Amino acid sequence: MPEVNHKDRTVTPKLELCVSTKMENLTVIGDFVASVAKEFGLDDDVTFAVQMAVDEACVNVMEHAYCGKSNGMVRLTCQILDDDLVVTIHDHGRAFDPQTVPRPDITAPLEKRGEGALGLYLMEELMDSVEFQFDAVQGNTLIMKKRLHRGKQAL
Repeated sequence: MPEVNHKDRTVTPKLELCVSTKMENLTVIGDFVASVAKEFGLDDDVTFAVQMAVDEACVNVMEHAYCGKSNGMVRLTCQILDDDLVVTIHDHGRAFDPQTVPRPDITAPLEKRGEGALGLYLMEELMDSVEFQFDAVQGNTLIMKKRLHRGKQAL
């Protein structure tokens, strides 16, 4: 993937995927993230973290923003900006307030933990930055960043 340096900034072209919110498209999304990671020369640990975070985010979009309906669309873009892999997930489903999502008690025994709420927690743990933007007209945007250690990776 060619890099462009703009006044000491590294920027790669955006790679994009747009799919319907059918659950079977999670495989397509995972394959897209893997191919992006390969294209950008990311190591296996970074690839795994990004794939897991994107999968969790897309499941949340499909299950919650679109209430399990497969007639919605989700758009993913990936790009290197400086020392970050930036993954943007955009949809026009129902918005939510991430501050109202209870964080799981990961220290509690499994049988004492409630169902759900792990997706957002995993995204925040696996990525270095997780930012939500909601707009009634423009839709919902999730921007996740993963810091890249350039000394260890060939970009």
